[in-house]
Amino acid sequence: MELVKVVGANLRAARALRGLSLSETARRAGIGKGTLSELEAGRRNPTLETLYALATVLDVPLGWLLVAESEGSAEEAVVVNRASGSDLSGQTVDVQLMDRVCSGGQQLEVYRLHVRAGARYVSGAHRPRVIEQLLVHSGTLVVGPESAPETLGPGDYIRFDGGVDHVYQALEDDASATLVMRYVGA
Repeated sequence: MELVKVVGANLRAARALRGLSLSETARRAGIGKGTLSELEAGRRNPTLETLYALATVLDVPLGWLLVAESEGSAEEAVVVNRASGSDLSGQTVDVQLMDRVCSGGQQLEVYRLHVRAGARYVSGAHRPRVIEQLLVHSGTLVVGPESAPETLGPGDYIRFDGGVDHVYQALEDDASATLVMRYVGA
C-alpha cells in the first residue's frame, strides 16, 4: 500500500483510539483541520514535521504511523533497499524507516537520516522514556538535547533522552546517519 494511504489509515485509527475529534487533534498538533482531513483521506503527502506533531498528540511512535501492520514473523529476514521503505521528507531532515521491532515492552525504530547542509531542525520532546541513538556516517552533525548538543563527525555516536527538545544540524556539508529510537514501555 502506498505511504499516504498507510499514514491516513493509521492516523484515523490512532485518533479513534484516543477518542479525539478531527478538530481537537489538529488544534493540539498546530495544523489545519483541512490538512489533517486530507492526510487521513490519503490525499496529501505528510511532512516529517507534521507527522512528528501528530505522533506526539496521538502518543504513538512515528514509525507506527508509517507502517501497515503485517503478518510477518519477527524471525524472518528483513531487507530494505535504498529505493524502498517509508521515506518522509521535511524542510531540514529526511528519514527512511528501515525497520520497526516490538519486543519485551520496548519498541525500536531504525531510520536512515539525511540532514541538509546549513539546516537546523529542533525536534520537540517526544513522550517520556524515548531514547535516541545516532551514529554519524558522513558530514558533521550537531545533535542532542537543545540545551547541550554535541558536534559529531563520521564514526561518532550519541545516545540521549528524546523526551526533551533536541536538535539536528548539519554544518558545512550534508550529513547522513543511522538513528535508532527506543521507546521503553511501548
